[in-house]
Amino acid sequence: MRTRVGFVMLLSLFVASMASAEEPAPANVALRADDSSTVSIPLRLAIQTEAAGGVVTGRFYNQLVGLRLDAQFSPQVSFGGYLGYVNLKGKDGRASDLLPYAQLEYRTGAPGDAVRIPLRFASGYLPRNGPVVRLAAGLAFALTPRVDLVTELAPMVWVTNNQTLLSTNLALELAFRL
Repeated sequence: MRTRVGFVMLLSLFVASMASAEEPAPANVALRADDSSTVSIPLRLAIQTEAAGGVVTGRFYNQLVGLRLDAQFSPQVSFGGYLGYVNLKGKDGRASDLLPYAQLEYRTGAPGDAVRIPLRFASGYLPRNGPVVRLAAGLAFALTPRVDLVTELAPMVWVTNNQTLLSTNLALELAFRL
């Protein structure tokens, strides 16, 4: 019984010392119990069109149109998923497919700058063909505080039917911060 009373007294002293060590919140800051439990990661939705012209390994033209949703972990770093419709050069003429890929982006400059430079790496898989890898650099123009117009130049590697193809892509996108 003595041990339990001693433990309770020691615990109450510890709690009292921890409470007195905390600094009071400033008068203009409202504290809510659920503030620490809600963590919001800013999102960005992008609509993109892209022209891919084959170089070095063979002449071809592919057209991509898609949507991407990015999670912005900082003003410079984002990670997102893309799903696009692809009109491809096929064996017997044109072919259609869907291309999913994951993209990592680093954007230079401060968030309020009128022009920033996005540097991107993406990798995905084109069904019935094979993997794709894309590197891109471009210019992001702030049209409004929530909307960017992005242009980019992107070499892309397409692995299809046991051959590797290289294209130079030009892309244009409209990105909306949600």
